[in-house]
Amino acid sequence: MEIKFIGQGLDPDSDITTGNFIIDSLKSNKYKTFNAFVAFVSTGGLKNIHDQLIKFKENGGVIRLYLGVDLNGTSKEALEQLLEHNIETYVVYSPNNIIYHPKIYAFEGNEVTRAIIGSSNLTESGLFQNIEASVCIDFDNKDEKGNNFVADIYEHFNSIINLESTSCQRLSNEILALLVENKVVLAEAVNRVKNNKMSQEFGQKDLIKNNALLEIFGKIKPKKPPKGFKKVVRKEELKVESDEKVSVTYEITSLVSGSMWIETGKMTGGSRNILDLSKSGKRNDVVKFGSVSFFGVDPEDTKTRKEINLHLGGEIYIKNPIFYAEDNSNWRIQLKGETVDGKKLTTISKPFLGQNGGLVDKILVFTKINDENFKLEILDSNEMENLIENSSDWAKSGRGGNGRAYGII
Repeated sequence: MEIKFIGQGLDPDSDITTGNFIIDSLKSNKYKTFNAFVAFVSTGGLKNIHDQLIKFKENGGVIRLYLGVDLNGTSKEALEQLLEHNIETYVVYSPNNIIYHPKIYAFEGNEVTRAIIGSSNLTESGLFQNIEASVCIDFDNKDEKGNNFVADIYEHFNSIINLESTSCQRLSNEILALLVENKVVLAEAVNRVKNNKMSQEFGQKDLIKNNALLEIFGKIKPKKPPKGFKKVVRKEELKVESDEKVSVTYEITSLVSGSMWIETGKMTGGSRNILDLSKSGKRNDVVKFGSVSFFGVDPEDTKTRKEINLHLGGEIYIKNPIFYAEDNSNWRIQLKGETVDGKKLTTISKPFLGQNGGLVDKILVFTKINDENFKLEILDSNEMENLIENSSDWAKSGRGGNGRAYGII
């Protein structure tokens, strides 16, 4: 019997992750069955082992997944994918708030067996990025101690495996529809909106206190999963319904190479619609490019004035001026464009009923369409680290390099 410790999440360059162990196991010709007892599953987790799962099944391997759906931890899309590929899946759910929470991956062959037991869910973060701890136990099938160990696992889950417990049901379209109807399982976009709402209601941080916290606790760099890793962020999808009403939803969007992102801070102007642009910036005492040059403006030609059109939320807001403000000695873009039917960008930006404007303390991403047209996306400020990690270069404005951050993807 061989026992290996799987520690992940602290070294982003390490390939010692639960996900890598599962991928290697599925690719091996040693194993004929794969049984998993796991609390949560997401599309991110499945996409990284998808090819190996399908190949394992095509080669005659038997797959049985016993998955939980508590705490909205398993997504509708993930269960739909399992149904689509006809992977034998069972849902374990107890309506009286008893949570199904195991993380066991068992591989069995004619001669050898492997069991991976620990804290990793079948999600992208659980398999590759979170700080997790698991053990991988390999043994020859003649090993009595190993056989007894796996037998104990199956004996524990017997009522589920044999469908003696009514809390376990074979996944079907009807079962999935029932779970979705009762909001036990949510679509991933809906879950993101729910989590964002909870963060807004219960997770607001005092800026000074939060900065003090971050000075003590440094952030861990996440590992990039082996397959399907994309430069993505969550953006606010805005729709102007009237001069006083803007609807907001959230969706994941891919970062486009060559796009410019700019931290907004508090914005200026009565409608909080004036964004400062930089002539140049600094990072680590090295002088960097300025954000104004991205828009095709020569930073030294302070007499230039340019108007651009911004594509946001399915609308085109025309005539947003870029100009040099002599009184402030800096470049600016005034986000005041209007659509052809009179919708104003300031409807989004202006403070309303004591609330901050919609562009305050955000990150704006500009993607060039042509010299006069740019796609605009609005991101929450908590995407900053992700943007910096995916930037080809970035800096902070101001002579001392201590102003607002900006960068090029």
